[in-house]
Amino acid sequence: MRFHNRRIAASVLVLLVSLAVAAPAAAVKRRAFVTSTTGTGDISTWAGASGATSLDQADSVCRARAGAAGLPNASTYRAWMSNSFHDAYCHVQGQNGKKSTGCNGATLPGGGPWYLVNGITTFTAALDQLVNLPYAIYRPVVFDENGNELVDAFIFTGTQWDGTVMPNDHCNDWLTTSGLAMIGNSSRTSNAWTGGVATGCGATGHLLCLEPGASEVVVQRWQPGAIVFVTSGDGEGNLGSWPEAGGASGLAAADAICRHFATRGALPEPSSFVAWLSDNTVDAIDRITVDTTFRRLDSYPIAFSLADLTDGVALTTLHVDETGAYLWNNFGATWTGTDANGQHDGASCDDWQDTGSFFGRYGFANSARTSDWTDYASLLCSSEAHLYCIGNRVTLFWSGFEPEQLANSWSAMFP
Repeated sequence: MRFHNRRIAASVLVLLVSLAVAAPAAAVKRRAFVTSTTGTGDISTWAGASGATSLDQADSVCRARAGAAGLPNASTYRAWMSNSFHDAYCHVQGQNGKKSTGCNGATLPGGGPWYLVNGITTFTAALDQLVNLPYAIYRPVVFDENGNELVDAFIFTGTQWDGTVMPNDHCNDWLTTSGLAMIGNSSRTSNAWTGGVATGCGATGHLLCLEPGASEVVVQRWQPGAIVFVTSGDGEGNLGSWPEAGGASGLAAADAICRHFATRGALPEPSSFVAWLSDNTVDAIDRITVDTTFRRLDSYPIAFSLADLTDGVALTTLHVDETGAYLWNNFGATWTGTDANGQHDGASCDDWQDTGSFFGRYGFANSARTSDWTDYASLLCSSEAHLYCIGNRVTLFWSGFEPEQLANSWSAMFP
């Protein structure tokens, strides 16, 4: 059994969700988008590319697209890219060098939080919260400069989850179609928004463009809904083997696991939580007894109703665990046995009791806008994955913010 992000307690959730921080005087909302245009890892060949270096050329592509879309401050945009000499963390702040040296000791202006291209919908926290703990990314970037959705689009970045270059995976400083490039995905969060996998430099990809400068801070307050989280711990498809199962097996073990982690996170009505899981006799959707908005602990909605939950598309990713921590450097493979309609899909580790030659269907907690959140592929049941947990209660609000009071600060309504 492995555990992820143990060290982020409920106080981090309180900080991110509940505390109002003064916005810049101008209340600017900096934007981010994925380019509608594409090209290879040789940035000089892209339409609109100009400048002395490959990063300059990438910036010029971003600025051309922002200008064509009529976005504010179009001439300032920078590409989220790293090369051998400059980390993306420094580049998007208008500086050179490496994050490890403080961008050559420069005075750093910071950046973000960033919003999607509409200037309304949140994308990330401020830069230093995005590339350091708590690694707060709220949803996939998903839209191009014109507001068109790009599903599972590859984004050339050469950049790891901490804003630093991925050694050797940057197309020889974006000068060639040979070799490999670290890429992000327009439909993913956690580390996959910027990296996690590599592709050939001759492949076709997009760029991620960020409007530089400080921005209005996100204040996402709780609204009524059922709580959804992904467990911080993971384990085999034989769910009875998890220490949190309490001797139960199958779906009963899954629910015991969810209730253990809900209690660990001081969530309201921990006994109401069930796993988003199907077996040969029960569909996941039939285990949910409330029809309401389903929300992560940071209040971001996954779906606005049961019908919305099973329409094949999650509004955003489920990569927040029971403590309010964001999964990072982790794709968040999660056992489900469940298709996009909330029904059993036939691969469920012999009703979640086998670790041998059987398979279990899983989804990715860092995936949204497709069915991949619940129905991505199958894993051997001896593999390890998380669980999704959903509270069958509508939580109206919580009224206290001190961590030691958190367990008593929720108010729940029984349906």
